[in-house]
Parts: sequence; C-alpha cells; structure tokens
Amino acid sequence: MKKSIIALLMAGMCSVPAVASAAMKPYLSANVGVGIMGDSDVSVLGISVDNAISYKTGVPFGAAVGAKFDSFRAEAALGFQSNDIDEVLNVPISDTKVDMFTYMANCYYDIAIENSPFTPYVMGGIGGAHVTFKDSTDDLSQSVFAWQLGLGVSVKVAEQFDVDLGFRYLNPSDFSDSGVDISLQSSNILAGVRYSF
Repeated sequence: MKKSIIALLMAGMCSVPAVASAAMKPYLSANVGVGIMGDSDVSVLGISVDNAISYKTGVPFGAAVGAKFDSFRAEAALGFQSNDIDEVLNVPISDTKVDMFTYMANCYYDIAIENSPFTPYVMGGIGGAHVTFKDSTDDLSQSVFAWQLGLGVSVKVAEQFDVDLGFRYLNPSDFSDSGVDISLQSSNILAGVRYSF
C-alpha cells in the first residue's frame, strides 16, 4: 500500500509540468555529500531485533539529467553510496560494508523568491536500489524498490549555473535473503551543481 501511495503522488507531481508550460530547459547535475545510514532492524525467521546493525558515515554521490518547466523539474538520476558496518548487536565489525546503487525518477517544486538568487525547493523520487552487503570473502546482492523525499535551496551563480545544498531521506525496501530481513534508510546531506542549457 505504501508503495502504491508514493507512486501515485509522484505520478501526479510529475504530470503537472507537462501541462504547466510548453517551455522547458534541459539540464545536467551532479552532487556529493555525507550519507548517514540509520541503524538497521533485523528479522531472522520472524524474530526481530531493533537497531541490530549500525553503520559508519559514507560519501554518497550522483548525477542526473532533467528538464525544468516553470517551477517544476523532472529528472532521471543515478546515485551510489557505500557505508562501512560499524557494529552488529553491539559487537564491532571490520571489513564489512553495504553498497547502494540507486536509479530514481525525481520531481522538484522550486519556490521562487522575487529578486533573489536563492530558490528553496522540495522534492521526491521513486525508483530502485541495488543493495550489496560485502565482507572480505563474500557478498550478497538484491534489487529493491526505493523512494526518497528531500528539501533544500539552490543559488544561481551564473546565467546557466546553479549550486545546490539539500537534504534527502532515502528509504529502500528491506533487503531479504534466506529468511533474514534487514531494514535500510539513509539521511543524506548533498552539495551539487546544475548546468542548464
């Protein structure tokens, strides 16, 4: 149900630009930042343990191609982040990490401020995440549904260039393997640049 509601909201949000204006400005963007993974709850054969896995801070980065329609933007984006696992059940762990490669359809609403270079925005996205847990000898991978919500502000620094600072909450579906379910979520602070054609 949650996936259906998010998908409907995103479809409605992204359909507005198509009718809002015939004029569009294509753009390319890239970002990098700090990725703070939330502790993972783990369920093993129906027995759940809250906050079983903790992570070290990672460095997410990504790129997107999109188009701006008046106050709306729509884009296709790719992202990657890697976070080392810090502890499992409060026991320190080394040489183990989780990688997430994301592919998202994002929509933005820019809140214009008259005579100001600053433009606050809100955004949302749906897509997928290819998640891989790795240690020194083995890895387990799975592709899952993912969604994200965010907000931030962009600053116009030249006619075709904007810089951006934003926050995104990324929520892939649970990673499941052999009766083990692991929850995933990440709070990311991102700085980026956007070039409009």
